[in-house]
Amino acid sequence: MKKIFIFILFFPLFSCNDWIDVNSEESVTFRNYFNSEQDVEDIFTTILGCEKAVIAPTMMGFFDWSALHCSNAGTFGEAYRKLEPAAIWDMDKRTSWNTHYKAIYLTNFLHENQFRFKNISQERIDFWLAQADFVKALMYFRLAQDWGEAVVAPSTEDASQQAKSPINTILTEAIQAAEAALILPTFDKLTNAQGNNINSRQYASLGTVHTLLANIYAWMGGLYDKEEYWKKAEASASLVIEGKVGFYDLVSMKDLVEKTFGKSRDLTEVIFSIEKNEQDDNWYATSSLEMYYPGFALINYPYSETDPRKVDKDDIPRILLDSVYALYPDKTDLRRKEYWWNLGQAITIEGASAPYTPNHAFINKWRDKVYSVNPEITEGSKSKLIAMEGNCIYWRLADLILLRAECRAHLGMPEAASDLNRIRERAGLDTYRGFTDKKNLLREIFRERERELFGEGHRYYDIVRNKYFRDILIGNYKTLTDDEVKKGALYLPVSSDAFLNNPLMTQNIYWLWHQN
Repeated sequence: MKKIFIFILFFPLFSCNDWIDVNSEESVTFRNYFNSEQDVEDIFTTILGCEKAVIAPTMMGFFDWSALHCSNAGTFGEAYRKLEPAAIWDMDKRTSWNTHYKAIYLTNFLHENQFRFKNISQERIDFWLAQADFVKALMYFRLAQDWGEAVVAPSTEDASQQAKSPINTILTEAIQAAEAALILPTFDKLTNAQGNNINSRQYASLGTVHTLLANIYAWMGGLYDKEEYWKKAEASASLVIEGKVGFYDLVSMKDLVEKTFGKSRDLTEVIFSIEKNEQDDNWYATSSLEMYYPGFALINYPYSETDPRKVDKDDIPRILLDSVYALYPDKTDLRRKEYWWNLGQAITIEGASAPYTPNHAFINKWRDKVYSVNPEITEGSKSKLIAMEGNCIYWRLADLILLRAECRAHLGMPEAASDLNRIRERAGLDTYRGFTDKKNLLREIFRERERELFGEGHRYYDIVRNKYFRDILIGNYKTLTDDEVKKGALYLPVSSDAFLNNPLMTQNIYWLWHQN
């Protein structure tokens, strides 16, 4: 994918939060801009840049820390894991929804100005608008997941102040935008403005859209506990899993780690991912490890740390061996080998009198390391880990199979166990032989998602969707009352920039109670 540029032309004094500084058409010189399909694609490339900033940020968010599967999240992360309000308020700038609304604004901008497009067929106009609609749908879904109540963006010419809308309205916006994107072809038929095939899975296809709809409806099933949403989620997931909207397949555990997550970027199992590479991300100027997966917080020995003993002693994010053994209790589980570095084995250390037996596990799910070559960052000969080579995979087939298993368990479908077993068998495990009543089966599917998707960014949302937060999360999460949850304790506070020039904006009630 070509390097992402932000076209300042389309953000004149633009603030997505207050809806006041959006300039009118008269002050924006785009009347003669859309002279070719390439011009339209360039705007969409900017939308992809917004999507990337939301889905694969370079720093971990609050929910990433909240649900980090670890024994200790270190000095920085423990306060977030425990839902300590003072620490969360300190993250104000990182709880902004500004970029979400930039993507939505530009999608609306394309729709409203399509009559200006020249030298482009209606079919290709529809293609790019559908690509943008997918991003818009994804942004509204993320707004609903992270903030609950949010603003429905007005037209680009509407400068009026906007109040928040309830979560069901935001989710309806997400569904409507996703359904508008259902005209997209399967991924093998995607082409760019030059007529060349698009290989990046950051571009949406029919399979991507149905996966998004499956996730939206599953989230609604968790929120409202209504069978109709689980049915819709199951139906959308089935279209993807059964190859009716594009072919996806599970790869071996070894290939998953070495090829899918690695620098070869194998796409066989990938439904949707964000492009991460030196060209787009300017790693020369990067000075610290990019944290676009929560699991990256556990990367230490043998990548960023050469002495395993320091992992045991230093107050850094880490996970005990016993915790990993508890998560992966079966010794035949291939993920023990592929996700972890020599799990539990003694390490020979130069100069030490005897091998060192670690108390902690060392994650090895991402292996293709990138060290800085910038002398100002490396400080001479000292190496500095700045990235792990490979794209940020947001949805893959194993994730969707387990999500369908969850939906089927809610619907009382015996096929739920079949979906669960498909992932277990890929991991080298026997078929599930435990209790198959709804409660126990749902819990086992959740545990399998923990094992399979370790560190990939789904755990917090899985916990909330299943209402396991008091059981699994720590600190103040365990004592949340039903009223506190109803008032927004599981959502982000609205950041301060959303209140600029907008007296209609209101704070999440739970966070208003706990405001500094």
